[in-house]
Amino acid sequence: MDVRCPRCGKDFARRVQREGLAEVIASAVYLYPFACQLCAHRFRAWQWGVRYTKQPVDRRRYERLGVNFPMTFSADTGGGNGTTLDLSMGGCAFKTESTPLPGAIVQLQLHVPGLEHPLVVDSAVVRSVRSMYVGTEFLRLRPEEQYRLTQFVASMLTARRIKDDAASQAGRLRETDPVSQMR
Repeated sequence: MDVRCPRCGKDFARRVQREGLAEVIASAVYLYPFACQLCAHRFRAWQWGVRYTKQPVDRRRYERLGVNFPMTFSADTGGGNGTTLDLSMGGCAFKTESTPLPGAIVQLQLHVPGLEHPLVVDSAVVRSVRSMYVGTEFLRLRPEEQYRLTQFVASMLTARRIKDDAASQAGRLRETDPVSQMR
């Protein structure tokens, strides 16, 4: 069952961790918390008959999407080039030879395929650095850049959904194909 965001109307909502006693009690009657992957709106939705099993805690608010495109960054202590490895509405991870320090504030220019100009993140904080891999959280984007990011993430989510639906459909067709059942 697809859950639609009541604010933007899109069905790219992700089930998120319950916060507080009220959400724990509400889940007993199938009312679960969700967050829209595009507009960040947190809301609750009914999921009659659905029980979610406890999963390892993922504190990220947004789902990360695997990507592979060039980027540049700059900070007070310098900058560098790299490759964006994953992206969400809330941040990105990239690989670079010249890693910034954890806690540094950086400006990012993401050279997203299909966009005429780089997507500019005015400020992001470096949350993690492991070897040549850097994880950032976006702090500030201009409204037009936020819109461009939203459009790109929506297109990635849509493409993944189409691919998943096609794979699911192909699996169902194999199950009902009499020739494949004879093998």
